[in-house]
Amino acid sequence: MPDPRARLRLGRTALTVTRLGLGCAPLGNLYAAVPEAAAQATVDAAWDAGLRWFDTAPLYGNGLAERRLGAAL
Repeated sequence: MPDPRARLRLGRTALTVTRLGLGCAPLGNLYAAVPEAAAQATVDAAWDAGLRWFDTAPLYGNGLAERRLGAAL
């Protein structure tokens, strides 16, 4: 099984991301309300596990996921 923390080149760019990423839609309260502390702990755990690819978008909680991810990082 490949290492989920292995880095892969993103398309034809020089950028690299980890093989496994964190989808941040739930941080924007997608299916249920997520407390601030839980959102912070989620990002902290992903970072501590070696993940460096975080997917977010302005529509996730009307920007809430982006704000939470930015604050955590």
